[in-house]
Amino acid sequence: MTNRYALTFFYLYLCFVCTAHATSFKKGDSIPLLYNKIHSYKTQLPFAYSSLPFICPPYAQKTWQDRALERSWLTIDQDITGDRPIKSDYKITALENTECAILCTQPWTVSDAMKAKELIHNGYQVEWWLDDIPGATASYTNEISTLVYRVGYPLGQVIDGKIFINNHVTFNILYATNSDNPTEEIDIKGFEIYPESMKSGECQRKTIDHEKQQVTERRTSVTFTYAVKWKRVQSATPTNRWDTFLIPPRSDVYFIATINMAVMVLVLSLVIGVIMTKTLNKDVSAFHDDVHDDFEDVIGWRLIHRDVFRRPIYGGLLAPVVGTGIQLFFIAAMIIGMVYRGWIFIAKPGSLISSFIKLYVPSSCFAGYWSARIYKVFRGKSWMFNAVLTSLMLTGFLALVLFTQSVFAWSAQSSLVISFRGWASMVLMWVFLAVPLTLLGSYFGNQCEKIEHPVRTTQMPRLIPSKRWYQQYNISILLGGVIPFAVVFIDLNELLKSSWRGELYISIPHLVLSCLVMAITTSQVSMVLIFFQLCNEDYHWWWMSFVVGASSSMYMFVYGLIYIMTKTNIDDFSGGMIYVIHLLLGCVLIGLSNGCLGFFSAYWMIRRIYSSAKMD
Repeated sequence: MTNRYALTFFYLYLCFVCTAHATSFKKGDSIPLLYNKIHSYKTQLPFAYSSLPFICPPYAQKTWQDRALERSWLTIDQDITGDRPIKSDYKITALENTECAILCTQPWTVSDAMKAKELIHNGYQVEWWLDDIPGATASYTNEISTLVYRVGYPLGQVIDGKIFINNHVTFNILYATNSDNPTEEIDIKGFEIYPESMKSGECQRKTIDHEKQQVTERRTSVTFTYAVKWKRVQSATPTNRWDTFLIPPRSDVYFIATINMAVMVLVLSLVIGVIMTKTLNKDVSAFHDDVHDDFEDVIGWRLIHRDVFRRPIYGGLLAPVVGTGIQLFFIAAMIIGMVYRGWIFIAKPGSLISSFIKLYVPSSCFAGYWSARIYKVFRGKSWMFNAVLTSLMLTGFLALVLFTQSVFAWSAQSSLVISFRGWASMVLMWVFLAVPLTLLGSYFGNQCEKIEHPVRTTQMPRLIPSKRWYQQYNISILLGGVIPFAVVFIDLNELLKSSWRGELYISIPHLVLSCLVMAITTSQVSMVLIFFQLCNEDYHWWWMSFVVGASSSMYMFVYGLIYIMTKTNIDDFSGGMIYVIHLLLGCVLIGLSNGCLGFFSAYWMIRRIYSSAKMD
């Protein structure tokens, strides 16, 4: 009965996490257009659009209560992405076209013109939202001849060294209805924005070479205009509102990558099969009879059976680290599963961050439970202190990263600065949700019986013999991360390319397959390398198994640094640091989740072989 209630609660929570914010409208309904931010793929520093001094300010937005309606209840998820949604004064009415409308005539000072000129020169894009869809520009890529969307539209244009402001926008709103009656409710399927630079408040081109609104460093006035067009599409086209944001990569490259993954998994499976068969089939008589023929096994993993389960150094720190890794592995598995099922969309800006935050709270129970169980294996004295340390592990690291990001963003006056409300929501969520759930999980973990090992440990530790150079820890760590990194290399490269170009080159099925194979290879590599370490009579495997599993994230971080230095032209120091901070954050989270996978894989293997092998 308890399990059924727990599953029901978890299902309802998943429905809450995956709740879509799209609504239906009827003809004549007013649809608010939200100002959000401007962002550039060259500087990585977004700014709130409403804070720009040269745009039409949202006069209708007068009260703090109205502004608060557009903020997420979490707030911290919008702060991390630099989102600052505010209602605009654009008048958009369902199914009513607007040929030409003047938003405002904004006077510009010299400083306003210089600011606009700087932002346009740095390639900033304007991001607005309508019915939870970001405004996008439609274009054709050079690699494939298909229509794709890029979030945002250019703030301006640079032509022959001259800079022009896009002061006119045409909204092309795609909608679908389930019946032929136009008075029925409609669903918005797409929000296209076509920008243009027009002189003197004109809305349509009178000539091909029409006069544009040039940005000059002197006082002037700029008129902002807009037009609205509604276009009906088939209800099944696209299947969801985010399909057009995904660009399918080259199939031949992914085909080769799939073959490589299959070969890696097969080879590692054979190696593990040989190891397990060789160790599990030995009995005590064969051990005595074949001592000379099997001398390497005798002086290897068999001789350290009284030391292999000895408590590790800093075990009180390893238990919270493993518990945090379990939490991150659960979150990653749930997000990947929901992306594959289509419950959340990877193309939607901020959707992964929002899902991560919402899954962080219930997963604190898993962190506390497994941390307490491992802590009990290490004969820890205070499970409550271990629980508090576990709850601080991930939250403290995230707070440090976000504070560092805020420092660099504040120096550049970027919207990536975490607001006071964001910090308050994070602290309240940690104090009233994460910590109690971690303590609850730790309590049940501490109440469980201690995990018993198949062999007892002696009081005097065994002397570890000297090793050759290729048996050192650093060599094992370097080897442990190569194969998992090779599995996800193509997807990582496409992800970095997407973050730079603003076009999402990704295949969801291949991404899910790559993550699954990376988890399998991480587990297999950890078991193989730890077994070789035991054969060298080295029983310090607890920390080593975790580090070997996490070593692939080191390669990801190094490749990310190489990519930014060779493939991008970020010349702004603050923007470059923001990129490095985000890269470091992602690699650490991946390393912790993979590390716990390597730990438990090696733990399972060692318990299996020492419980089956008969020792005197």
